[in-house]
Amino acid sequence: MLSSAAQGALSACIVLPATLLVHAPGVEVRVAEHWWIICTVIPLSAVTMASLGLLVGASVQPRSMGVVVGFLYLPMVFLGGVYYRWTSLSAIRVGDFPWLQALTLINPLTYVAEGMRAAYTDTAHMPLYVVYPGLVLFAAVLLGLGIHSFRQRVLS
Repeated sequence: MLSSAAQGALSACIVLPATLLVHAPGVEVRVAEHWWIICTVIPLSAVTMASLGLLVGASVQPRSMGVVVGFLYLPMVFLGGVYYRWTSLSAIRVGDFPWLQALTLINPLTYVAEGMRAAYTDTAHMPLYVVYPGLVLFAAVLLGLGIHSFRQRVLS
């Protein structure tokens, strides 16, 4: 089993370059690397998502992981702006309030996806002065809750 650092290195050295070579016919891949964003967003995103994993792993019984995948991870992915920009949800409204767009702002994956969009493309993305504090806030909160939950589980 590879460590997290080895998996990250494998991803950076093999998976990312492969995306430039392997794609559907007629699809043009345009990557614009912004290295200072890449070198800051990726580690911060990794800490944030690892903190979420710690919280979930310490809070949920192993036999209940299917429920976690269905009720936590799938909605996170589909409402995290991975497949679309989070601003595209502004059309879904109740009255004048874009409720689904506002709901995505409590999803840490939204900030990861927007940070990656800023790091690897020149398309519009969430401002970095929102992405970085969002990732730091989620990392701190999730890590604190995860450590607390882990201590409770170990001591009980």
